[in-house]
Amino acid sequence: MRIKFLSVIVSFLFVSFAMSSCLGDDDPIEYSPNALVQAFELDNILGVNYAFTIDQLSGRIYNQDSLPVGSDTIIDRILIKTLSTAGYVVAVDAAGKDSLFNIEDSVNLVNTMEILPDGTSGKPFKFRVYAPDLEHKKEYSLSVRVHQQQPDSLNWGDGPIAQPFAPAITGKQKAIIFDNNILVYSPEATAVYSTALSDGKHWAESPISGLPSTDLTSIVTFKEMLYATVNGYSKVYSSSDGKSWTDAPAFGEDVVTLIAPISNILTGIKTLKETNEKNETEDVERFFTTDGSEWKVEGIVPQNFPRNNISATTFNNAIGVPNIMVVGNIVEPTENDTATIAWGYMEGQEWAALSTESSYTCPMLQDPSIMYYGDAFYIFGKDFKTFYKSVNGIVWNAVESMFMFPEQAASESSATGGFRGWESDYSMVVDKNNFIWIMRSQPNEVWRGRLNRLGFDSLYTILKLISRSINGITK
Repeated sequence: MRIKFLSVIVSFLFVSFAMSSCLGDDDPIEYSPNALVQAFELDNILGVNYAFTIDQLSGRIYNQDSLPVGSDTIIDRILIKTLSTAGYVVAVDAAGKDSLFNIEDSVNLVNTMEILPDGTSGKPFKFRVYAPDLEHKKEYSLSVRVHQQQPDSLNWGDGPIAQPFAPAITGKQKAIIFDNNILVYSPEATAVYSTALSDGKHWAESPISGLPSTDLTSIVTFKEMLYATVNGYSKVYSSSDGKSWTDAPAFGEDVVTLIAPISNILTGIKTLKETNEKNETEDVERFFTTDGSEWKVEGIVPQNFPRNNISATTFNNAIGVPNIMVVGNIVEPTENDTATIAWGYMEGQEWAALSTESSYTCPMLQDPSIMYYGDAFYIFGKDFKTFYKSVNGIVWNAVESMFMFPEQAASESSATGGFRGWESDYSMVVDKNNFIWIMRSQPNEVWRGRLNRLGFDSLYTILKLISRSINGITK
């Protein structure tokens, strides 16, 4: 029964009295002791009906999916569309006194927000439900959750998470996540710099052994080991901690670079001696795959395939098949090479250029990075002007709002205020919590950002798991 206004309550009490009188003492009426709220719903907000959870154990009513930013200007005068009970409802003030509650009137629920627009904590709206027997009652508290941030904005916090983080790193970088740590290598540094993913502020310097140089051309994680190639050396090195390295003879010689792992294989490029149609021996670059012990040769590497500063991202396609997408710098670009072309690979297939004849291409970028993030692909370069976004890796558009680098500092002597448009050597990783880490050489600093809604999703998942463990929760 939906209780709407005072006349209904009066009528309910009058009918109860009349029926009791007519039936007499020999025919008592037993009224329900049910004082629960069976359903709750607000009027739609920006055309959306938000579901509210009713926790019968704690007496809390709240929306798990937070309302959009700015909804405080809507819920300051909103109708409660549904409040279903078997009895009647009264409002409860701060002193615990009740008063009749008319839900036909619009209500101001701004003060029920967990965080008010001025930054202070709000207070839930409390009401009491009386059962039809007028003896049983139950109190509820209503809170309305509203996002304080735009879900599709990239939030970089108040500034760099660490500055400086590795003074010895002044130029090129290679970074990788391994064993819940970020490792950063640079030709200028003779050591590896690391921090825990849970930290980012404190970086440790550790000496390296077994590598001829820290000028890495590639570094990947494969089967709980690190594998790397070094500029000027055509072999692969392996490590279990990122500090102590040894030769990986299973890969053999003539390895140009490693690209990325996919499923249980690792992809890379080798230079092989082959005989052409003129019976001449020449060097031919071919793709290869390996399970860590044996490798097999695949197709010839196209001239316009990136070989320097390769950045790779792995993802599952629409049918759940693992894929790789890479970008990088071409060794000898031609006048026709005006775009940053992503290359795609699926196990058992050939590498393919994801190019288009349209004008919607990603421009040629220096040291580009690619990531599959928030159900889309993003590319950016060392100029940090903007992100380029694509849903398929073929058609790209510059992002013009929200998903942006932090604003450039007012003074170019410090990047504390941001780094948009401020060129620098860098490295980038994305962790399991959807944080984007960018380590910049000039100035020497670390930035960490995340799409707001991906943080919301994590919180939502936690809350959902908690709610499932509580008995008696209804919607």
